[in-house]
Amino acid sequence: MRYLPMRRSKLVGTEGPGSLVISPEGETAVVGALDLWFKDSYGKKSNNIEEFTVHEPRLKAILKVDKFYTPPEFRKASTNAMEVVPNSNLIMPLMRFPKWHYCSSCRSLRELELDQTSVYLDCPKCNQKRYYKQVPFVVICEHGHLSDFPWCKWVHGNEETKCEGNLVIQMGGGTTLESWRIVCEKCKDSRDLQRITYFYKENNTSYLGNQLNKNKVGNYTCEGERPWCDDNKEECSAAPVAILKNSISVYMSKKISALAIPGDYSENIDLIVSKIQSSAKHLVRENLRLLDNLEKKVKFIRRNLRFDLKEDITDQEIEDALMYIQSGNEYEYSEEELEKPGLLIKEKEFEKLTSAVNSSELKVEPEWEFDKNETVNGNYYKPYLQRLSRVLKLKETTALYGFDRKDYKNTTEYSSYYPSLYKDFESAHEKWLPVNEVYGEGIFFQLNLEKVVEWESSSEVQNYFNSYLERIKYVEHRDDSILKPRNIMIHTLSHFLIDELANVCGYNRAAIRERLYIDEAQVGVLIYISAGDSEGTLGGLVRLGLEEKFFYILDKAKNNAEWCSSDPVCTELGKTQGQGVNGLNGASCYNCSHIPETSCEFWNMYLDRSLLIDPKFGYFK
Repeated sequence: MRYLPMRRSKLVGTEGPGSLVISPEGETAVVGALDLWFKDSYGKKSNNIEEFTVHEPRLKAILKVDKFYTPPEFRKASTNAMEVVPNSNLIMPLMRFPKWHYCSSCRSLRELELDQTSVYLDCPKCNQKRYYKQVPFVVICEHGHLSDFPWCKWVHGNEETKCEGNLVIQMGGGTTLESWRIVCEKCKDSRDLQRITYFYKENNTSYLGNQLNKNKVGNYTCEGERPWCDDNKEECSAAPVAILKNSISVYMSKKISALAIPGDYSENIDLIVSKIQSSAKHLVRENLRLLDNLEKKVKFIRRNLRFDLKEDITDQEIEDALMYIQSGNEYEYSEEELEKPGLLIKEKEFEKLTSAVNSSELKVEPEWEFDKNETVNGNYYKPYLQRLSRVLKLKETTALYGFDRKDYKNTTEYSSYYPSLYKDFESAHEKWLPVNEVYGEGIFFQLNLEKVVEWESSSEVQNYFNSYLERIKYVEHRDDSILKPRNIMIHTLSHFLIDELANVCGYNRAAIRERLYIDEAQVGVLIYISAGDSEGTLGGLVRLGLEEKFFYILDKAKNNAEWCSSDPVCTELGKTQGQGVNGLNGASCYNCSHIPETSCEFWNMYLDRSLLIDPKFGYFK
């Protein structure tokens, strides 16, 4: 496959190992497994990748892996023989897939190799060089395999066929799969592609699996191919499903993220730890391991980090920081705690976001807190909120731990996904996962818990929400914790605030994200940007967290929630049969409360304007 520019952040997401990426010319390739990373164009493995190490102890404790690494950036080797560029010429492994192509002139099918670079090839039928196009279909299964469509087996109606005749695609010009017909020029068998993408959920079978063998000797099952691991295959009995290669169901990344929070020690110790663990200080860490006593290590830190540390830092603080790093800064969680890792991660974050913090990776400034004795001066919203804080700086670390194909599975069995990211997981020297670090800014607010409990316990809210729960009782939920009136209400409010903030802060909606804190005693939201460089973002969002500006924006967001361009249909459907996937939304649609799915924690589900603004039971009624 030819070289493609790739964003490091996407390699920990939609373009992770096993995903399909598309070049500007329209060619598709699959991203290689993790044990094929950190190699140059000649296949030589880098000997020192410590500079790409990322330290995030909370994620490490939950995912139970040895290390985290960021994807390597590409560095050109120096033309000067005396100048050494570390980790130069490292590239991401890409394999051409699907392997089947057809001639742009005669439409003869041909299977190429995974490492094929050129697609201008000699066509045996045309007797000259032709451009070969990739076929638009691949085959997936629920176990994560990715295979080529079985063109030869399909046209002959037999998975044991021995015919090696030339296959030709005949296109009838229609818009359906019925207009595509495959013809074998040797035995004259032909077959169209009608219904090859059908899947039957009731018995977990597919049209491709049921109908490939015309003689009905048995169902065709998944080939078990893993092209991101070279020509690797596994035994698989799942039903294969044909699908367009650019479909979202081909690759659904599984990620978990955490905000960096300072430890339970002083600001100076936190600064020392963050500097030593910085990816740019990998040589400092290597040299520290060679020193045999603590006194030498303290002097070494003093000498090598003299421009990074404050003048008032004492030797004792450096010793404490070194002891903290040496202990492995491991978090230990019980099995019961690990059942809900999302709440576990956010518990400590919420604690820090509700107080003043000034560390190198998290800076929180409390802006306003509700006081019953305070005169609200005509501000309608203050009694409904508990606190408002400006997050001047934050660091978010996102880890990719696997992927699903066909259907997204709700599970916290993270380790069950790791083998799919590796070519040979059992033989891997160390078990590691790719992560991405981004710095940003944000606004945090928490609703008044007393007001929320009073509102949520009212008979009008309970009756409305019980009818909602009755409507969706057969749905398998990704996270049951969202199924409370307060949580759906604050989730909807977050969307309208993101919409309004995007109008005035200078960032588009896709760059702004939400992070919900919806445990029993929390009811808070962090609306943040995490798209900046190592120095953070430009402050366009955090300045809107000032008291005099935020409440004005909140008022506009609430007013926007009162009306949808699809009303009265949107509101009426929301109260009767629901909207969106499985009817999980109430009064919520693309015309009012949907934002880019990458910005939403629940993929634009569990939203309802009525819980915000309904005259009878809305929180802001």
